[in-house]
Amino acid sequence: MRRLRTLLCAAWLVGAPLWVSSSAQAQEQESEELRALRLAELEVFPPHAEPLVDLTQVDRGLGLLPRSMTSDVPDAAPEIATGTARDLSWLEGLTLPDIPIRWDERVIRYLEFFRDDPRGRALIRGWMARVERYGPMIRQALRQEGMPEDILYLAMIESGFDPRARSDAGAVGLWQFVSRTGSEYGLAQSHWVDERMDPEASTRAGAQYLGALHTRFGTWELAFAAYNMGYGALLRSMRKYGTNDFWRLSRLEAALPYETNLYVAKVMACAIVGRNLERFGLGDLRREGALSWDEVEVPAGTTLAQVARASESTIDELRRLNPSLRRDRTPPGRALSTVRVPGGHGATFTERWPRVRPGRPAHSPYLVRQGEDLATVAHRFRTTEAALRELNALAETDVVRPGFDLMVPAVAPREPSFETPPVVVVPARTFTYEGRRRVFYRVTRGDRLAEIARFFGVSVAEVRQWNEVDPRATLQDGLFLQLFVPSDFDTSRAVVMTPDEVQVLVMGSEEFYEHHVRQEGRVRLRYRVREGDSLSTIANRFGLSVGSVCRINVMPRDAVLAIGQEIIVYTSGDRVPADMRGQIEPEPETPPTVEAPEMTTETTTETTTETAPETPRDAEAEPDAATEPAPDAEPSASAPADVEPAAAE
Repeated sequence: MRRLRTLLCAAWLVGAPLWVSSSAQAQEQESEELRALRLAELEVFPPHAEPLVDLTQVDRGLGLLPRSMTSDVPDAAPEIATGTARDLSWLEGLTLPDIPIRWDERVIRYLEFFRDDPRGRALIRGWMARVERYGPMIRQALRQEGMPEDILYLAMIESGFDPRARSDAGAVGLWQFVSRTGSEYGLAQSHWVDERMDPEASTRAGAQYLGALHTRFGTWELAFAAYNMGYGALLRSMRKYGTNDFWRLSRLEAALPYETNLYVAKVMACAIVGRNLERFGLGDLRREGALSWDEVEVPAGTTLAQVARASESTIDELRRLNPSLRRDRTPPGRALSTVRVPGGHGATFTERWPRVRPGRPAHSPYLVRQGEDLATVAHRFRTTEAALRELNALAETDVVRPGFDLMVPAVAPREPSFETPPVVVVPARTFTYEGRRRVFYRVTRGDRLAEIARFFGVSVAEVRQWNEVDPRATLQDGLFLQLFVPSDFDTSRAVVMTPDEVQVLVMGSEEFYEHHVRQEGRVRLRYRVREGDSLSTIANRFGLSVGSVCRINVMPRDAVLAIGQEIIVYTSGDRVPADMRGQIEPEPETPPTVEAPEMTTETTTETTTETAPETPRDAEAEPDAATEPAPDAEPSASAPADVEPAAAE
């Protein structure tokens, strides 16, 4: 519980709600039921109507409600709009739920809507018919957390008990978790699985979150309001208006969102209906039975089709029982996964699985390493990028990043090889570190400096110190970076090379220039200007253009040459004057072919002649790090708490 309270406080400090409720956010992708209720609410509770009157100061002898009605808030008088002449005697004898009930005008209007309005009757009938689908499981989870069981009706108005419900704000599942909050409460989310759609896992997380809200605020009304509008937003409103009374806040100008004012009353009204079905015309209701299932374990990457054959069930049945499996396959990154099969089919699966399971799988799981993308993985496993996209249900716009779990052909991977060691260019400075080792990382498409630094456990400032890179510019594919990583860093998660596997050249050194000129089949000479020389005559003498001479020597075309001035030229061997042949170095021996291994586990300390002090980790901020808003920054109540991960969604 201490960890949950810490998360709540952290969410407030960055000025963003941990939770975004679908009922407050969804407009485009909401269900037909939720849309119908939202439209009816605009009629039953017009936003610009006269404010409701708080009758706590009015004579209780008006007799607007049966005097025998009680709740867990004994000091709260009924609050009914003035001028009301309707008969409310039908409320006599209602069985109250185990959450506190406030006889607020909004609660009563919802009860009248569900009892008397054809739209309300149809809506509540459909919802109540599905209560028992997950009801036993939800009640058990709430009991384990020591919470009222009737909180299950909050899940009902959030999702209609549909675990695949999704809002346009990215809230998902029975309890409508947004991505960030789901992660904070242990709900895994990836290309393959989204545990926000797992009824059991999301219910445990929802109960824990609501329990933390209740611990923080002290009443269920405030806990429900925070659940709907966001923890930080509610806390700021309470401080602004100087009250911790939800019902008082709900009547003040600009204190709470319109949806939140209705949300708490709606939960209470639905809980009352759930305890009094016959009183609301639902005595003949036929409820769905509770879902029944057995759990079986299967290897990573197992398809639902294979499980269906082994358990003698259908893929549709398995999809209904396993809504968190997004691609009809268990996640490749897990050694074993639990799959639900229809109740009574577990024994069938156990008996048939050895025969159904392939003896030699055609595909196997693979974790994409830092330094790889889909194209390089496809080459490594002797397939095509298009084939990998089809196998892994990846759209053309999906980007595969390091750490992504792929299914690949079950073949022996080939390692990258080079006829000669790759050339790596480093700055002239040298470094010595205790407890670190030197590796070289080749940039791939989409890499960012901050992400590379985080992955290798170093800072952006250190990477810039070790390499000539501009943090504002885009890293280009094929660029090598020199890194000094901690000795205990697991390089099996990345494609790196050791100093023995590359040819290191110091930027701007004689060796550097000689190497690159030699690759072009030419030689590099230092020519001293003689009397009568010009850029044109020098260029003609060595088979170059004037532009090439100027570019090599970083000078303008109209430069005036001085006798004895040194000019560098790149030329072919047959144009070297006899008096300059001493400048030509002999051809180096051809180095042997080097196989670049997948990883290196050698833990050595890189030692050089000079020592550069290590830059502190916090000496320079990462250029793309998000700036946290001020604690008092007011987020929009309709803005999502975060953005869904871009990778392979």
